[in-house]
Amino acid sequence: MKQKNIKESIGEHVNRQSLSEAQLDRLMGLQNNVEEINPPNRVQQYRLVATFSTVIVILLTTLYFNLGPDQSLDKRIGNEVALNHIKLKPLEIQSADLDVLREYFTELDFVPIESSLIKPSAKTLLGGRYCSIQGITAAQLRFKDNQSGQIQSLYQTTYSPDVFNNLPKLEEGQQPITVYSGGLEVDIWVEKGLLFALTRQVQ
Repeated sequence: MKQKNIKESIGEHVNRQSLSEAQLDRLMGLQNNVEEINPPNRVQQYRLVATFSTVIVILLTTLYFNLGPDQSLDKRIGNEVALNHIKLKPLEIQSADLDVLREYFTELDFVPIESSLIKPSAKTLLGGRYCSIQGITAAQLRFKDNQSGQIQSLYQTTYSPDVFNNLPKLEEGQQPITVYSGGLEVDIWVEKGLLFALTRQVQ
């Protein structure tokens, strides 16, 4: 019998060590199970990026529709004071006397006044608190309508033409502009050098 050389013996040994199709399928199945249990880091990174992108889109959309530059000034003011009124934060001072409230609002660069559009006999003054309109410090006076019983907020702040341009002025015979926000009507006007905004429930 012819003796096999070393090279042929090694080749036959390697061939005998090859896997059958059944063994190969089983090995591939085990590998897939491991990958499912421990997904690659790239998958986790993709998920993180997708979640972050979704949050950014929601945030930008909210800012665009509430504070976007394309929104008119009266609408921005209406949205701001309506949201502030709905929260009904506690009054910092409670009094039905406007003079008492005037003494409290020492940090304002104006003195709160009575508007010619609001009849004192029609509403009861409850008190006030500091707030702001478009970043300018303002006074928020809270009233109770004597007829309907609803709570209303009257906002006053210094009228700055650079900030509050093109708003109706009573002294020029213009009527308040009304915007709707959060189920409220908000009347906005300029009177005696002050910007006013009055909230009321939609009838």
